[in-house]
Amino acid sequence: MSHEIFVDWITINQLHAGKSLPVLVSGATVVYDQFGIPRHERARPARFIGSHETSIQITCNGVFVSLSGNAGRFSRPDNLFSYGVRETVQKASHLVMDQGLPEFTPGFTASNGQYTRGAKVSRLDITANYSCGSESQARAFIRWLSNRSVSRMKKGSAGDESVWFSNSRHMIKAYIKHMEMEKHGMSKEDQLYQWCKDQGIVRVEVELKRRMLQTEGLDHLENVLEEKLVEIYHRETEILKRVDRSDEPDIIDSLPARYRMTAAAWLAGEDVRSFMSNGTLYRHAKVLREYGLDILEPRNIVKFPTKVNVIELKPVSPPDWYQFNDTYNDQPALRLVSNE
Repeated sequence: MSHEIFVDWITINQLHAGKSLPVLVSGATVVYDQFGIPRHERARPARFIGSHETSIQITCNGVFVSLSGNAGRFSRPDNLFSYGVRETVQKASHLVMDQGLPEFTPGFTASNGQYTRGAKVSRLDITANYSCGSESQARAFIRWLSNRSVSRMKKGSAGDESVWFSNSRHMIKAYIKHMEMEKHGMSKEDQLYQWCKDQGIVRVEVELKRRMLQTEGLDHLENVLEEKLVEIYHRETEILKRVDRSDEPDIIDSLPARYRMTAAAWLAGEDVRSFMSNGTLYRHAKVLREYGLDILEPRNIVKFPTKVNVIELKPVSPPDWYQFNDTYNDQPALRLVSNE
């Protein structure tokens, strides 16, 4: 995986049966029944602070080790670009090993005559940066994306700064990067901030949740291949390549006959929900979306000003002057802080 598409978050864990590892928690949440008998106990993760106001969560109950956070970002001044999955897992392993815990390993391991499965992944965020050419174009892109829909996903937005689509399997997020940097304290005079603003950089992230990782066969570390992650990223961000054809004069003639009346009504600004059942609406929407018409969204609230940006939006690589500045290996032992 190149630095164009990289990992932005990982939640990874591994069971070490038969071992007695250092306990690493910041407390526990205990659930009691009506008789006062504890029925469930869940350890709260310990949080470790690195440089540049970065942090990571690590948990160990003696046999089960878990890490969650943006491992690639840890002790770096920014996360505009980061590492692929193998480098991210390697750094995650170094972080837990610093606490006297074993590294995360794929496959099966043998200990005291017992075989246990290797590390499992329950969340993985993959991301890329796109150049829109300017801040105004970046805002226009977010507005355009805010008026798209993705099948079986709920949509949310925050003005023309960010938009997201989510369900129980995954989430797709897009936001203007230099605005996010400013909210996290980066100076407007910083070279990186200025570059992102001038380029109109938009970050597009795909958060793979536990259910999707399991469905894709990526919940076990040995199956997490970078080529597969790149394939999933491009598949899930297909919405970026979807062309709005609603202004083409011959669009109706190019449609299958049975869908032309629905398309014509939507193009005329009518609310197609008012004269068809939900079942018919979604069947027609699925077909018409393949032709660049999204009848589930109000007609032409916002038009993307330059269509080629939708078609040719591409990930950007780090500029020649960009440095990863990963100071993690130069730091003293991690500093444990309380979650309270």
